[in-house]
Amino acid sequence: MRIDLKHPSDANYEDSVLPFTDTERVELHNGYKATLAAPSSMEFESKEHAFDFYKNYAISVGFSAIIKASRRSRISGKFIDAKFVCSMYGSKRGTCPSENSEHTDVAVAKKKRGRINRSWSKTDCKACMHVKIRQDGRWVISSFIGEHNHDLLCQNNLDAPNAVRVRRKQMQNEITGSSSNGLRLRFREGDAQVMLEYFSCMQDENPYFFYAMDLNREQRLKNVFWVDAKSRVDYRSFGDAVLFDTMYMKNEFKLPFVPFIGMNNHFQPLLLGCAFVSEESKSSYVWLIRAWVKSMHGQAPRVILTDQDSVLKEAIAEVLPGSRHCFCLSHILGKMEEKMGYVIRQHENFVNKFYKCILKSQTETQFEKRWWKLVDRFDLGTDKWIQSLYDDRIRWVPTFMKDVFLAGLSSTQRLESVTSLLDKSLLRKTSVKEFLHQYNITLQEKYEDEAKQDFDSWHRQPGLKSPSPYGKQMSTIYTHAVFKKFQVEVLGVVACHPKLEGKDGATTTFKVQDFEENRAYNVTWNEKTSDSSCTCFLFEYNGFLCRHVMIVLQISGVNNIPAKYILKRWTKDAKNGDSMKQVDSTGSKNQRYTDLCQLACKVGDEGSLCQETFIIASTALEVAIRKCESINSSLQPLLGAISPSNDVLREFEEVTQARLTSKTKKEGIRKEKEATTAVMHCWDQMVGIFECSTINT
Repeated sequence: MRIDLKHPSDANYEDSVLPFTDTERVELHNGYKATLAAPSSMEFESKEHAFDFYKNYAISVGFSAIIKASRRSRISGKFIDAKFVCSMYGSKRGTCPSENSEHTDVAVAKKKRGRINRSWSKTDCKACMHVKIRQDGRWVISSFIGEHNHDLLCQNNLDAPNAVRVRRKQMQNEITGSSSNGLRLRFREGDAQVMLEYFSCMQDENPYFFYAMDLNREQRLKNVFWVDAKSRVDYRSFGDAVLFDTMYMKNEFKLPFVPFIGMNNHFQPLLLGCAFVSEESKSSYVWLIRAWVKSMHGQAPRVILTDQDSVLKEAIAEVLPGSRHCFCLSHILGKMEEKMGYVIRQHENFVNKFYKCILKSQTETQFEKRWWKLVDRFDLGTDKWIQSLYDDRIRWVPTFMKDVFLAGLSSTQRLESVTSLLDKSLLRKTSVKEFLHQYNITLQEKYEDEAKQDFDSWHRQPGLKSPSPYGKQMSTIYTHAVFKKFQVEVLGVVACHPKLEGKDGATTTFKVQDFEENRAYNVTWNEKTSDSSCTCFLFEYNGFLCRHVMIVLQISGVNNIPAKYILKRWTKDAKNGDSMKQVDSTGSKNQRYTDLCQLACKVGDEGSLCQETFIIASTALEVAIRKCESINSSLQPLLGAISPSNDVLREFEEVTQARLTSKTKKEGIRKEKEATTAVMHCWDQMVGIFECSTINT
């Protein structure tokens, strides 16, 4: 939540920031305008905490706050709601006395029950904040009025811009100051300011950029999360499986960095969100995941991958109950030396036996047999890590994950592309400033490479190494990177020999001997439903058919890959969302606005690839705008009576609008920065930490 101040003079804008808001316009006494954003997401631990927030807000704006009323429960006797108001709240009583006034009645009027009665200075100002307690004990804002009917004067008669500057300095000192208790991020001096300035700069370039901050009891920075505009757009197409990677925290890097990682349709890792987290606690993880889901418009992933961690398991169960929580296989296998070093040093063949049990068991029964044989042979019955792995087997053992698509994010080795993407930006002694600089460069390089891959996939035909009909079919559908992996399977078909094992109605079972891998796999095929499965689980892990299924399709006379096994997320058309086909012109204005913004993203994607498509797209948009303006002008008498609701203005913060500009030329294409609009959590539009879209734990 925030107040966005826009001063008539750009020179003063840097210091014209205030904290809070609702979707209305407020005219301030010195020419500032404040745009208010609904504070419904704010939560407080107590009534006092809420009042402290409102007092800090009042100081930054230029008025004083008081507690107007509070109410206790008749049953428990505890406070259940409170109303904080501007000190000018209420009606006048009498006239303001002059310095030379000798009227005793005025003097009496100013004194009441031993305290000063200042009712003579009231202006009936309605500015207030009303808070209530929820059933879980947290305090939330139930209503907020930001408009004042009087001049806003700052303490010590300072002008508003100067007071804001002072308050900002105080906040910057607080964010990096020492903390007697409570966890906080341990940044170098100036790092927090650098980070906030970076966020502000990113929002200037891309208003759809999102960030959120979590404060401890002392109002110092505890956790911070951010995600760039393009990643929020990409999540719509590639948010089916996401890796929540906490390995950098566990490896004790100087910066406690935690990324959300996805995979695009070129098998390139996507940074779908980044965070600095002060501690590996449930509360920190819950806050972070909630902030991330909020940035993605509340859309949870189908699958969330993490390290094996009981705290993470609890946090994800609370925030993402509808998502399938899996453990990253590479993380587990990477702990072998640490957890089982004492066994490995005594038994050289332990690792091979462990891998055989995990990776080569084709049925649950086979896994159980091999697992307990492994436990007995190496005397692991009392090993706590081994026990925890078995208890969580459905979250990481391939045999138990036949119905889970992982988009290539879980493999026996940590993704090299992910490591190379992040490791050069995050060294053990990297400061925040150094990290953000390298992070920004890396991100731009990645976007340029992605644009090049998009262009090549659409305009260049991949080389075919086989006359297989499956290769010919998918070469026109898959992106080059995906087709390259798929073609390996196509070429591997010649090394497979199928043998009929049985038939049950329309379902046929084969045993396929793979001479290249020197292993046999069980494949089932249903000719009526076109359902197939293979015990190698390649489709479940990577999302395209394996050689073992293709040899069965071939001998069954099926010359095309069934449509159900062609995942759109791997195709050239992956970013063309299905929502475009479901536009309902009869829906609400909010829905029409959302649909048009999403369509604009698609136009920007396609129209920016080269100069010719750019001219076509921009010309068409200009024509469409003129036609819309003409029709709207004719309907103005009807539209004039309709004012935008808070929901409409709030929708402006939630939807996307393409703003694709200045692509750099690289190998025949113009790489363009993608951006979408949504005004959220801008530090340049808030004072210090209170003014940053704070999500309190």
